[in-house]
Order: sequence, then structure tokens, then C-alpha cells
Amino acid sequence: MRVYPTPVEVGDEEGFATGKDLFGRAALASGMSHLVATVEDPLVIAFDGQWGSGKTTFLKMWAGELRKSGHPVIFFDAFENDYVEDAFAVLAREIVELAEGKTSSKSQVVQSFKEKATHLGAVLLKGTAKVGLKVAVRAATAGLANSDDLKDIGADIGNEVENTAEAYMDQLLDQPRKQKETAASFRDALANLASALTPPAEGEQQKPLIFILDELDRCKPHFALALLERIKHFMAVPNVHFVLGVHLTQLQGSVRYAYGNNIDAAAYLQKFINLTILNVEGSEGRRSTDLHKYANHLATNLGIRSNRESPLEASAETIIRLVQHEQMSYRTLERAFTVLALAIGLTPENQLQLGAIMGGLVMMKLLRPDLFKKAKQRRLTLEEARTFLRFEPDEHREKQMGWEEEWWTYLLADVVPDDLKEFGKSLSFRYHFSDRADVVKYTANNVIDRLAPA
Repeated sequence: MRVYPTPVEVGDEEGFATGKDLFGRAALASGMSHLVATVEDPLVIAFDGQWGSGKTTFLKMWAGELRKSGHPVIFFDAFENDYVEDAFAVLAREIVELAEGKTSSKSQVVQSFKEKATHLGAVLLKGTAKVGLKVAVRAATAGLANSDDLKDIGADIGNEVENTAEAYMDQLLDQPRKQKETAASFRDALANLASALTPPAEGEQQKPLIFILDELDRCKPHFALALLERIKHFMAVPNVHFVLGVHLTQLQGSVRYAYGNNIDAAAYLQKFINLTILNVEGSEGRRSTDLHKYANHLATNLGIRSNRESPLEASAETIIRLVQHEQMSYRTLERAFTVLALAIGLTPENQLQLGAIMGGLVMMKLLRPDLFKKAKQRRLTLEEARTFLRFEPDEHREKQMGWEEEWWTYLLADVVPDDLKEFGKSLSFRYHFSDRADVVKYTANNVIDRLAPA
């Protein structure tokens, strides 16, 4: 029995033709490939979706398709590298490694790029050190220091401006002309390198370099924004496109963390991003289908036993319905199935596993521990369960109760409705429960929270 689902491993050139495209996103990838192959002007594309929505798997598959079609591709996990202080050096290093893998490391174009990157990196380090000192002084004084307070530690610090990104650019552009030319020389070297990586055949269009930065929203705020700034100011050259795997709402939080709550974070990010592609399903029906596909994948991957008596199907339907209703991520579905796998795997098959109740209790355990605690203590009310499980109020119900709702009503109602009086007689006879509510308590304690092996 597995506790966590095995991560989907995607090879560098697998693409979408390996049976791992659970949600049928190959068509979206094809459209994105056409876009980046057709546009010569530099693009920064945000592939926007919440955490756990499958962005990374999609982008890795898409990267494989791009490589198979001849594009030079870099896939970079920004979160794994946010311990590095110099954002420019990280980006330049990835490009150098790709170039050396595709051409001779001693080729003139690679050597030129490395030389220009080294020169620009030195300029940026010098400017960053001064800006960093300004930020450190403000932090040490809780932001209360003004220009007069700081005049004794240097005129440069005393003239601090509020926006550190603008301060950094002002400082760079105010350097002598030679330093300005360093940035321009680097951009020229990058454009030449992109052209040299995949020289087009006669009559064909140049295949751009595609740089995919994943997990940008999970980075330390200043590192994430430094990456965006370096891309915009120094790497916006023809035939080099950047694709960001990101949840923009979270990245907006990074902007506010860095520059204050008064900044228009969405407008700020628009300065860096040319196009946003949403990683969402086109309709509620499609989302339901995708959730069922992923639920089946998880059940197989986790080894959850499934047979005629198994509670898997009924439990999964409840979990899927709540995940869909609350627009939660596939990662939430994974967590729910982990709890479900433990419950089914550790409970003997001859003991009660009431699927109609188990799914709801799994979601309470994850999302509403207060309600789950009440269930364990036999204090959960029918109204609390109905509200959490999103059952329709009586006055709005257009059809009879479903099987799941009937079970919760039978077990928790103060008085059993007439049409349900025969509903649970077999349960009482077979398992010898003295009280209907004891079934919920038993399921919470002896199934969902069971730790002893079956």
C-alpha cells in the first residue's frame, strides 16, 4: 500500500505521446508551440494556475514537444534555486549550460556570451551592493530613517528612493556610458547565441530559445521579482521567449511584500508579462471529467482496493464533488485520497466501511478539523454535516435525496423521516450499533483515524 502518489516522471523528450496526459492538454500545448514558433519579438508568457493544478507536469510535457520539434529549451525550477543571491547569474548559467550542450564550449558565440555575461554580472553586483545597503539601513531603522538621518553615512544613501527596482535601474543607467554599453553588448550576445543554437535551414524560420521558469510564485519574493527584472531589462531580445509557471495571485502577494500593500501588484506585473494563459478547464462538466480521471489514476497509483463491497466509489464521489464545488486543486484531491487509502488499507474488509460517510469525514478531517473532532466525539449535528457537504436545503430541493444524503440524514437526524425508517435496519442488525449516531463516531475513530494494521 502506498501513502503518497508517485510523482509523474516526464522525460526530457517524452512530450504528450506517452499516456501521461491525463487531462488531454496536448491541443493547448500545440497552440502554445505555434505561438512561440511564430512570434520573433521577445515574449514573456505567464502560464497561470493555482498550486497543485498540474502546471509543472504540463510544462514538462510541453518542453518535450518543443525539444522534439527542434527548439532549444531550458526548464528551470526557480523555487529550488531561490537560495542563490544573484538572479542574473542563475539565468545566465542556465543559458551557458544549454549552449555548451548543443555547441562546442569553445565556439566563438558561446565564448562571447560568457564574456558579456561576466562583464554585465560584475556591473550588477556593484549596483546591487549599494541598493542592498540602502534596504538594510531602512530595515534596521524600521523604515523611519529619512534623508537627513542618513546624511552622515553617505550622500548616496541619503538620496534613497522608495522603489528599489527603480533605484537599481537609475543607479545602473547613471553609470558612465561604458557601463550602459555593457548591457547592450550582452543583449546582442544573447540574440546571436539564440540564432546559433538552431540555425534555420534555407527558407525556414528561426526556432526561438524557450526558457521555462517553473514555481516562480513559491520563491522568496525578492528573488522572484529580481528574476522578472533581469529578464525584462537584459534578456528581452528577438527569438528568446520566457514562459512562467506561476499562480499570479500568489506572485502579486510577493510584489506587495517587497513594495508595500499600496502598490497595484497586478499593474506592476503587467510591466513584465506580455501574455497570460490560464491553466483552467473550459467548463464545469470538463472539470468534473478531469477530476474523475485523476481520481481513478490516484486509486490505481495508491493501490486502493476496489471490489463490489469497496467504499472507494462512494467515498470518491463525495470527495470529487466537494473539490469541484470549492474549486480546489488536484493537490487537495491527492491529500484526500492519501487519507482514504490509509483508511481502506488499514481497516479489515469484514469491518464496516460506509463509503457514503467516509468521503465526507475525509474532507472534514482535511478542511474542517473542528467538525471532524465533533464527529469523533458524537457531537456532529445533521445541520453541520449538511452545510459542509453542500446538500440543498429542503425548500430548494427539486428532487429526492441522493444515497449519500440519505445516509447522513438517517444517521444524524433527531427523528428518522418516515421514508427512511427501513433504510438502515440491516446496518443495525449486522453490526450491532445501539444508536444510529454511533456509526459516524465509529467511522471517524475506527476507519478514518485507524492506525493499526488490518
